[in-house]
Amino acid sequence: MYPCKPMVFLLATSLGLTQPCWAADYVTLEDTIVTARGKSSTISQTPGGVGLLEYQSLYEAQDMSITNTLRQVPGVEKSSDSAWGSAVNIRGLGRNRVVFLIDGCRVNTATEINAQFGFIDANDIARIEILKGPISSLYGSGSMGGVVNVITQKGAFTPVSSSHGRLGFSLGSNPGGYNAFGATWMNSADFWIYASGGKRDYDSFENGDGDELPNSQFEDYNGNVRLGYKWNDINVTEANIQYHKGEDIGIPGKGLALPPPPTISYPDTYRTLISLSHTITPDSSILTQSDINLYFQRVDRNVSMEFPPLPKLPLSVYPSARHDTYGLKWKNVIDLTSQGIVAGLDIWSWEIESSRIKNLRNGRSGIDAPLADARQISAGLFVEDDISLNQDFALNLGGRLDLIKTRSDALYNWIKPPVPVIPIVQKRPEESQDDLAWDAHAGLTWNLSSSRSTTLVAAASYRAPDLMDRYKYIALGGGIEKYGNPDLDPERSYFLEWGYHYITDTLSLSTSLYANFLDDMITERRVSPKRFEMDNIEEARLYGAELSGQWQFAPAFLLYASLAYTRGNNESNDQDLPFIPPVNGLVGLSYHPGETGFYGDINVDWAGKQNKVAPKEPETDGWATINAKIGYKLVTGSTTHDIVLGVTNLLDEQYSNHLSTSRGLELAEPGINVYAAWKMEF
Repeated sequence: MYPCKPMVFLLATSLGLTQPCWAADYVTLEDTIVTARGKSSTISQTPGGVGLLEYQSLYEAQDMSITNTLRQVPGVEKSSDSAWGSAVNIRGLGRNRVVFLIDGCRVNTATEINAQFGFIDANDIARIEILKGPISSLYGSGSMGGVVNVITQKGAFTPVSSSHGRLGFSLGSNPGGYNAFGATWMNSADFWIYASGGKRDYDSFENGDGDELPNSQFEDYNGNVRLGYKWNDINVTEANIQYHKGEDIGIPGKGLALPPPPTISYPDTYRTLISLSHTITPDSSILTQSDINLYFQRVDRNVSMEFPPLPKLPLSVYPSARHDTYGLKWKNVIDLTSQGIVAGLDIWSWEIESSRIKNLRNGRSGIDAPLADARQISAGLFVEDDISLNQDFALNLGGRLDLIKTRSDALYNWIKPPVPVIPIVQKRPEESQDDLAWDAHAGLTWNLSSSRSTTLVAAASYRAPDLMDRYKYIALGGGIEKYGNPDLDPERSYFLEWGYHYITDTLSLSTSLYANFLDDMITERRVSPKRFEMDNIEEARLYGAELSGQWQFAPAFLLYASLAYTRGNNESNDQDLPFIPPVNGLVGLSYHPGETGFYGDINVDWAGKQNKVAPKEPETDGWATINAKIGYKLVTGSTTHDIVLGVTNLLDEQYSNHLSTSRGLELAEPGINVYAAWKMEF
């Protein structure tokens, strides 16, 4: 490994060579998103950092996890526990400070040994919208770091009835395995239905030195059904059923302390979503749209921990937890002459039931719980108001008020002790906490000319400690343990961001500067080499900058690059914050001549050395990888074929992602990987 030299890329970026348009297909400044305001808004006219990933970029990348593709968006970094399950870190904040949605429905689960982003197949995704920071009032507590909304494929209402299908298959060399997928859908004037299914099966991967990373394999499959019915021109009902199951999912990692860690895996874990929504679009009224969404989402996590044959260690431990989320969101869009208002109600309940089986070396076994049965309820009122002051200035105002109630049953040392003579003792009494939270933001867009605009946003946001913050107990292996803290105070964030956008027919540039001031920030504190506890830091500060752009210097050729820099300080003790990504970026060249024929892309993905670390947090070296792909699209009649051949980490670089290593595990990234993908649509 070697330290990367980011100044070379900074120079390139300052010349305007940033972010892919056709190649990654995720940022063109006139694209629209709905996650920020609850209705369509263009990216360049939305105060605050936003990002967009489209289906084609996910298909061409063929990444094991969508977090690998998400990190192409400046300011978004991944935090991996395995090839299958990762999380995202947005501008230094991650895990339970980022709200993860699938079709607008919250995915609530534990954020240690993460499973959230593994519960979706990229083949089923239509687009992913990202909010960077607390720039929207639609999502409440937990969105302090941002929002990731995965929007899945569905059918459409069309004047002429038609049926369609998609088949796809891909192979990879590192890890070795395959991904198979199929979908079919029918469209008509008043009814559509979409159904899909897929399976992935991959072996353990090898790092850049050619060494296999044991226990990094995974297998999963999924099935989804969506349908829509138009009762008349005003009323539309949609239903959504999703099921995603993972088996034999390895959680690799070499502990940084003795004794050796156990072998950890998900032998069986799944996500189920059932949602029903109804939309009303009145013919003539200032109320242009009203929709209500009811949903139930279950995440069932079953963990296996097999310990090495050492004294004082159990033979095996099997934790399991069921996370149930019930949600209701009612949203109304009001259009006035120079004003657009989105207002509504957002209620959700997160319930956890857990247990843990411990098998001892003497042949006995007992059952306890990592946390008692617990529940969190959030009920909030929100409003977003877009005001057009004149043709050059637009104002966005937003606010939200939440009542958050958290409750935990009493926790005991054993549910069923390994021997009857062991007494059952209460470790913690039944507890409950209530928080009244408010969020507010104000944003301004100034159109300097037809090609230039600048934005400014200020926000105050709030995050109540969640169930895991207060009550968790996580054994990571190797004696490393993490504990919650019932006495935590809520977090408060004060956020500022300035942005500038420039776009012409051949050149687009975007830059942003941001600062996030946090009071009572909740973070892990290492109290011993093997014990972490959740704690409040009195004051913390995050700040950074992002640059991105793209230049079409010739027909079909696009040069792009991006740069992201984040710093985090604990202002109370003048130390660096943990879990802060190093400076990183992307620079590449793409060729896309049209809708058919050959296309291609080559890029360099890099990160600098991270030595601005918290006490006892390990440093990581800089790295750079070269990635390339070539594809061919062929249309025969009504059938389209798309073939992609690609390679990632072409030079077989041995490296680690800082946000993975800094969680107490040495987790190397895969070495060179050659992949091939084919899809057919008809």
